[in-house]
Amino acid sequence: MKKAVLILGIIVICAYSTVAMAESVDAIVPLQLTIPSQFGFTLDKYAHDFGTVNTGSGAEVTIGIFCRSNHGLVWHMGVQADPFTSTTNDIMPSDPGFKMAAWSWAEDPDDAAQGTFKYEGPIPSTIMYDFYDSTEAEGGDPFVPMTLGLYVNVPSAQASGLYTTDLIITMHE
Repeated sequence: MKKAVLILGIIVICAYSTVAMAESVDAIVPLQLTIPSQFGFTLDKYAHDFGTVNTGSGAEVTIGIFCRSNHGLVWHMGVQADPFTSTTNDIMPSDPGFKMAAWSWAEDPDDAAQGTFKYEGPIPSTIMYDFYDSTEAEGGDPFVPMTLGLYVNVPSAQASGLYTTDLIITMHE
């Protein structure tokens, strides 16, 4: 019994000595990371061809637009295009012949664009016109899909030839 009490006393003294002698060392380690600005959009294709369109007929194409922003601000999508011009400088009037509409579709409705599509009609040629206003929540969304539908109607008296124009799509806050 004396031996057991002696051993227990030694264990208590050793444990107390270890606790009393424990040390602590701290180091402050600065950490940093950079989160890049995400603001912009990508397109499903960067060139579109209406194909061969007879006079008095029309054709359409769609452009997939995938927007992203982490700025936390409401943003807008705008569009502008000059009239179609042929290689011989014949001009096809934009109004009423070159029209647009925009919409969003996704299998999961929560993935679709939630903002306001606010313009449908002739594509303005002298100024950019906003066709979409994002929601505040989309101001921090890395993926907002939408579709821009373009329709061209060739006048019956339009001269033959290859006609081109540049469509300018702009995302701005």
